[in-house]
Amino acid sequence: MFLLMNLIPRVGEFAGIFLRKMAQNEIEEMLDHLRRIKSEGNLDSVKINRIEKLEMVLKYHHVLLPDSLVKLTKKAKWIVQMVQWVFDGIPNECKTNLNLERLESHLSEFFEGKKSLSYNYVLNDFDLSKYMDCLEKNLNDVLTFLLERVGSDSPEENLTIHRFIKQLKILQKKMRFLSYLYVTEINGYVNHEKMECLETLIQFMASNVGQLCLVVADFVDDTDEYDIFNKPSYLLCLIVLVELEMKKILLSELKTSTFTQSRTFKGKKLPKGFSHHLHSLLMYLRNKKLENFPNNISAQNIDVAIEFLLVFLDADVSNHVIDDNWLKEVLLKVGAIVGDVLYVIQKLLPSSITNDDTSKVSLCSIQILEKTKNLKAQVETYYKSLIFTPSQFPTFGGLSFLDSVLKKLNEMSKSKSGLDFLMKPFLCNLEKDISPLTSILQKELSSLSSIFRDVAKVHHEHKIPKDLQRRIINLTYEAEVAIDSILSQYNAFLHVFCSLPTILKEIKQINAEVTEMWSVDIALKAHYVVGPSKHLPTQHSNLVSDEEIVGFEIATEKLIQYLTRGTSELDVIPIVGMGGQGKTTCARKLYNNGIIVSQFDVRAWCIVSQTYNRRELLQDIFSQVTGIKDKGDKDDVLADMLRKHLIGKRYLIVLDDMWDGMSWDDLRLSFPDNGNRSRIVITTRLEKLGVQVKYHTDPYYLPFLTTEESFQLLQRKVFQPEGCPPELQNASLAVAKRCKGLPLVVVLVAGIIKKRKLEESWWNEVKDALFDYLDREFEEYGLATMQLSFDNLPDYLKPCLLYMGMFPEDSRIPVSKLISLWIAEDFVENIETAEGYLMDLIGSNVLMVSRRRYNGKVKYCQVHDVVLHFCLAKSKEENFMLAVKGHYIQFQPLDLKGSRVRFSFSEEHSKFTSLGSKTQKPFHQHLRSLLTTNKGNYVPFHQVSELRLLKVLDLSSHFVDFLSSATLKPLIHLKYLGVSSYEFDFHPESHLPHLETLIVKNNVNVVLLPVSFWEMEKLRHVEIADAKFDFEESKDGSSQLENLRILRHVRFPIEEVDRVDVLLRRFPNLQQLHVDIWNNAAPFCLTYENLTQLQMLHLSFRCNGQVFRLHLPSNLKKLVLTKIPIESGIPFIAGLPCLEYLQLRSPYFARSQKWSLGGIMFHKLKFLKLVLLGISRWDASEESFPLLETLFIRGCYKLKEIPLSFAEIPTLKQIKLIECNESLENSAVRITEEVEAIEGCDRINLITIKVSREKNSYVLFFSIYIHLMCKQYVQYRIGQQGI
Repeated sequence: MFLLMNLIPRVGEFAGIFLRKMAQNEIEEMLDHLRRIKSEGNLDSVKINRIEKLEMVLKYHHVLLPDSLVKLTKKAKWIVQMVQWVFDGIPNECKTNLNLERLESHLSEFFEGKKSLSYNYVLNDFDLSKYMDCLEKNLNDVLTFLLERVGSDSPEENLTIHRFIKQLKILQKKMRFLSYLYVTEINGYVNHEKMECLETLIQFMASNVGQLCLVVADFVDDTDEYDIFNKPSYLLCLIVLVELEMKKILLSELKTSTFTQSRTFKGKKLPKGFSHHLHSLLMYLRNKKLENFPNNISAQNIDVAIEFLLVFLDADVSNHVIDDNWLKEVLLKVGAIVGDVLYVIQKLLPSSITNDDTSKVSLCSIQILEKTKNLKAQVETYYKSLIFTPSQFPTFGGLSFLDSVLKKLNEMSKSKSGLDFLMKPFLCNLEKDISPLTSILQKELSSLSSIFRDVAKVHHEHKIPKDLQRRIINLTYEAEVAIDSILSQYNAFLHVFCSLPTILKEIKQINAEVTEMWSVDIALKAHYVVGPSKHLPTQHSNLVSDEEIVGFEIATEKLIQYLTRGTSELDVIPIVGMGGQGKTTCARKLYNNGIIVSQFDVRAWCIVSQTYNRRELLQDIFSQVTGIKDKGDKDDVLADMLRKHLIGKRYLIVLDDMWDGMSWDDLRLSFPDNGNRSRIVITTRLEKLGVQVKYHTDPYYLPFLTTEESFQLLQRKVFQPEGCPPELQNASLAVAKRCKGLPLVVVLVAGIIKKRKLEESWWNEVKDALFDYLDREFEEYGLATMQLSFDNLPDYLKPCLLYMGMFPEDSRIPVSKLISLWIAEDFVENIETAEGYLMDLIGSNVLMVSRRRYNGKVKYCQVHDVVLHFCLAKSKEENFMLAVKGHYIQFQPLDLKGSRVRFSFSEEHSKFTSLGSKTQKPFHQHLRSLLTTNKGNYVPFHQVSELRLLKVLDLSSHFVDFLSSATLKPLIHLKYLGVSSYEFDFHPESHLPHLETLIVKNNVNVVLLPVSFWEMEKLRHVEIADAKFDFEESKDGSSQLENLRILRHVRFPIEEVDRVDVLLRRFPNLQQLHVDIWNNAAPFCLTYENLTQLQMLHLSFRCNGQVFRLHLPSNLKKLVLTKIPIESGIPFIAGLPCLEYLQLRSPYFARSQKWSLGGIMFHKLKFLKLVLLGISRWDASEESFPLLETLFIRGCYKLKEIPLSFAEIPTLKQIKLIECNESLENSAVRITEEVEAIEGCDRINLITIKVSREKNSYVLFFSIYIHLMCKQYVQYRIGQQGI
């Protein structure tokens, strides 16, 4: 029995060997036959290429490790299909009787057998020599293969391939030398047991070379282009490990060898990216160990070494290490340890499991641990000796930025999860080092924040603390970078031992200094009198004379009425507009108007500005209305004298350029109300101030010049009486358009063009580089105009304004996106506050409203080019952000300089200054935000994933074929992610813990949201095209995403509708939801009433089922329904008590082409939008929509008329018709005429827009084209996955 038990496994082993031998024979027979066919010339070049690749892959199998053999096993079916394809189309007499079905099983058996052998195979001296020879031959095959492919192409035509070939030749040369060294100096002279590590390294390298051959031959297709072209440098890294092991053998066993003292192992440069490749190799080894081997003491020792080495290598070591010799020494020690780790994991651990002998593993692991301890002591000592130099970070953000960092420190103190890796063996003392540092930092910054707030409250200017505040903000930026770097395990040793202690020391010194200043109340001065601003423009204060004033005719007419009519009481008329818009010009036009001059007894004009003095203002006005010169009276005396002099007189006072309410409060008591229509005109950039100072008349918001008015003003300033020549009319008009209606820009540009006004090329040159010329000629005036507005903003608004530079010129910026970005940048904490900031910027006339929502809220905003130019210039000056432009090939994120970068793709190569030079440290270590604009052709995600400190990443301007969230796993600080991908994989492993906004556009495959989605607790806005929940995995979960406010484009099949309510309860605070209901079904019920915070809902029905019940939350304000079965759905909708906005898109009418509302009422509906209704008749009364304000109809081609009863809706203000028939338009005209006849006014604004048939046809064609392309792409991806 004992003999039988031992014989059975041997019989099985012999049978396996016999079957593999049969398989190998049949495979060789197939290859011989293919070679004969190739030699007889019966095949085309494509099929010959395929045969050559088959030969290559079956030649390399014996050097491959199990991982690569697994990939080949999966390719067996594809190989057989390729053989069949080769046989197709050749003469019958050339074909073979080869059984292709059997060949597939033979290939699988063959590769599986090789895989099992490779786990346990022990090399002898002869095998190792053969391996090294094989390595050289394989490299030669790859080189030959590539050289044939590039042919006679010059290096410039195929630069990447030629560089790749050059690296392979270097690799081949090094392999030849190592092979020679092994054969002549080591083989036969050293005990085989002492060469096991060397053998393992060579075998591992041979497998990697073989895998490279497979990639080049297209037999392994899961490696991206970056990995392929990076492979030679990785192999050179492995060669260094082999060299280190050979050196160790020569020094310990063959001291007499001539090579021990030669230059072979001395003074050589390490290959490029050596530390990076060592890191990649360690990650591979760690994952392999975790997957395959038990967790005993020896394995734990290996873990400790790997973790320390990973943290050390995961840094820009060469960047902050000054001593190159020290760095090389340390990296070689690291390489030697990595070689030992590879030996243990690749060789000893598998062998110990098979032979049940762990003694050798235990000994090696202890040796590795001891080497790592010594290395760690050396590294720690060195980093503590470094001197930290702060970077030039921006200082905008003030106390709000300080608050965001304090909040982060507070969260860290409550939860140690981010510092878990520091608790591991060998790193635990780092946790002891950093915890006190962060606690002290939190305490110091809290103290400083409190003092600075106290200074601000008393409205004093404390010059020294203000300067120190800038230094504190700068150091706080440094501290945040240091902490975030440690949390992302990036340059951890540098920041723990060097930068953070230095930063904290300086912050403590500043805190002590500020505390002492504040306690003794040094140098506090009233903010009552302000010194002259260096930015105040004086040289060009009268750019436009009265004779040259163009435009403002309508404005002047309205303002004259305000000044001469209306109330007999004193009135204040504020004129509000942005800097350079012409407020002063318009006011002067009024002031000098003959009607106005004759209307008032006395007039006075004074400039208030940001630099006002109460006494000087009062004296200025008093002198103008009395003619009496300054006698040195005090301000209170002057105020009383002015008031007495104005009593009984009809006066006009213009207060130009007012910036705050204090100046108005200082003056207003001097202006008596005589009951005779006296007037005060105030010009200001601030909307809030305009509202604050007005009496009876609302602020007048000055419009921009029209293109025609800009054109006239430009011509008048350039050509004056002679007029513009006809041949320059078009060029002049183009320049006028470029000025975007801002008079200041028109006038300044005219001064530039006047020099060469008759040259058309000069006009075009100035137009194309408008602001470059303005800076050159009028920098002290052009930028200074905006600087005044900027200086007037509170600190917390300044970064919000400068951030507008992250958007391209003329872009309409979605407010929802802008607010999400502000929150991600830590400029503001929540949506409500951000909306307030937005309105403050609009009220300061530095931001413009582009489009409003139905309820008056801003939907899109934009900035004038003047403001954008200022933001870009100021941001560059203060290191706040950089806007760069270049070809997609120039998009190298690791070279980008700055904390925030906007990269605009262009067709041409650009010379931009944003790239760090070789002498500078790489700035990507501080890059926090990266946005791209315009469409590019390539995004190097391998580089993007190395930008560990990114908070904001928006690459949505560029489409990629495939993207997995796992690619971005290292970006643990990411808060905002926007991408465009045809196929997006939401990886099931939990990562991106701080992500708040996730937007994935233009996806064509369904994205399955895994269970890990529920672990992303900070998500606030999720928008993934065609996303679907994994109901089976999620049904038992109870975790909630309490911060989620917006969820769009979620797909729910009808059969899962019943479970939707349970799922959505896990979003208790959801405010906006967009859901797609799919598939045909019987009548169904939708229940969303548990979403008590929901305000906006978009339901798209991709089915024909009837809604027999629709339960919606009672506080819903906006509802969009696409393809709803309308007859069954409308009764449920009308019952919503708070509904203000309703949009029906392509509703489904099951019974007729008539829509009759009957007695159904929408009690609070303000906005009704109907798109693509297939009805011809609509019956509704004024009682159906008692509060309707806007009716919007688009593409309802069959609808003949709007019910005439709409004329009786008293709140109706606008009817907008797009792509509608003439009959419908006529009915709208009748309604407006009816209202005008009854009420005597044109209350309803009628807008009709026609779209040409050609455009309609184009839109239809384009939609179909996109649909087909997406469909083909999906089929292509499915086909690829099936191979």
